Amino acid sequence: MPTTTSSHDPSSPEPSAPERIAASWHRSRLAGVDPVRAHGSLSPVDIDPHGSLYVAADPVLNELAENLDGTTYATLLVDRDCRIVHRWCGRAQVARAFDGLGVDLGASLLEERLGTNAPGTALETRLPVLVHGPEHFAEMLRDFSCFAMPIRHPVTHRIEGVLDITSLASDANPLLRPVVQRAVTDIQRRLQDGSRTTDKQLLLAFHEAVVACRGALVAVGENLTVANQTAQDTLTGADIAVLRILLQDVHLPGATVMDMNLESGESVHVHAEVLDTRRLAALVRIEPREPRRGLSVSAMTEEAREPGTILVAGPPGSGRTSLARELAPSSPITLLTGATTVLEGDGNWAKQFRRRMAAGVGTVIIDGLELLSDALLGVVADALESRTRAHVVMVSAPLAELSEHTAAVAALASRVEEKLPLAARRDEIPGLARELLSGINPDAFLTPGVERMLVEHRWPGNVRELRAVLAHAAARRRFGAIVAADLPPKLGSVPGPRAAVRPLDQAERDVILHELIKHDGNKAAVARELGISRTTLYAKMRALRISTY
Repeated sequence: MPTTTSSHDPSSPEPSAPERIAASWHRSRLAGVDPVRAHGSLSPVDIDPHGSLYVAADPVLNELAENLDGTTYATLLVDRDCRIVHRWCGRAQVARAFDGLGVDLGASLLEERLGTNAPGTALETRLPVLVHGPEHFAEMLRDFSCFAMPIRHPVTHRIEGVLDITSLASDANPLLRPVVQRAVTDIQRRLQDGSRTTDKQLLLAFHEAVVACRGALVAVGENLTVANQTAQDTLTGADIAVLRILLQDVHLPGATVMDMNLESGESVHVHAEVLDTRRLAALVRIEPREPRRGLSVSAMTEEAREPGTILVAGPPGSGRTSLARELAPSSPITLLTGATTVLEGDGNWAKQFRRRMAAGVGTVIIDGLELLSDALLGVVADALESRTRAHVVMVSAPLAELSEHTAAVAALASRVEEKLPLAARRDEIPGLARELLSGINPDAFLTPGVERMLVEHRWPGNVRELRAVLAHAAARRRFGAIVAADLPPKLGSVPGPRAAVRPLDQAERDVILHELIKHDGNKAAVARELGISRTTLYAKMRALRISTY
């Protein structure tokens, strides 16, 4: 390919560059990549050298090394996070050049960090990409020519990584494409063979265990789910999806126990025997959580009569008020909203509150604790000290957003339930959407494609926004299947390639977002809470594209 001429503007790709390269340059600028200092972002992190991708690719990479030995070519293998898990160079001068640039094991080649480059752009577009010389966004890479191709698992169709062959731009060869394509095909075949072997081992373990197991038993594999009859009667499809998310976060083989809430509302223990961490393979027993021992029925009933205080915290529209009603220990329920103090004044609100508390029966729900004045907060705090009063359930904004005085009253609660934003409870969205829709229009139903679109939306308005979206769709489709065209414009388009997020990645993204919001963006506090270093947190935020919170 021809190189640039001295008259070309270095801040733009070549006029002859493919449309795909021009689009990548545009994304690189939007991401704020500095073409001169981009190499400063190549800070390597520890990687797992024994993952299923590397195991499948190792013999193929060795064959490539034998064929390319002594040439100016190099091979790079990146994982689905665009971290380099393999690097081989045909000559020492190429290795030294890579070392000088920081292109080493564990370095991230994400497009949003390094700009247009073959592995990063291939992962971004999910398509094979050739990036030659000056087509690279970062100046440090413009002496190279690279061809990269995504590696897609033949069973799950998930992108597992990218294979790249790089040469000096002066040595670029059009035969790179078929060489990479053949190598990727071989790696994909080996991935499939490895999955089949793991699935066979998992099935054998399931058949051995199912004879002696009286409860719910499930075998969860990368592309396999087998359950006994008890498990089929207990678990829904959403429960299995959550199980997969939990198991994908287990990094050591052996036995592990986790707690989980089923879609039915039942709390259970998950006893998992992880057979393989390179590929998802676990034998799972589901057992109900036992009620607390030492309390008779009469004692538990008496305990429920104790005028304890419950706090439900969460963002507006997250379903916090509905949860408060569900948790109300006794009837009748009186709802007092903090917003009414703006119209009616503190005096009327305090009078109603004291009267209800003095009655000594039922439950008073204080909706909007953060909206009360300091004087009313004092009234509430005084009332909570009495044992001859009604039950109280307080509803507030997220704990991290409460003022000092409000937080002091919230701290008087003996039980705290924090309602996460809807975007952090994606596994609940399909069931919640079906429930809401049945109340709006029982003659309509959601297609799987629409449910998937609802799960992928960010929901800044939480449950309130979801209800409004479903009401809009139900008004357009009074009977039968609600399809994408029935949704509001912000949801009605088919998601692009980046909308398909792995469940584990989405779960990890939601947890990090929740902690960032909880700690008001304090990265050090979030890293401590998650038990990771700040460097790892920053890397995860970039990989998961977390920029606003």
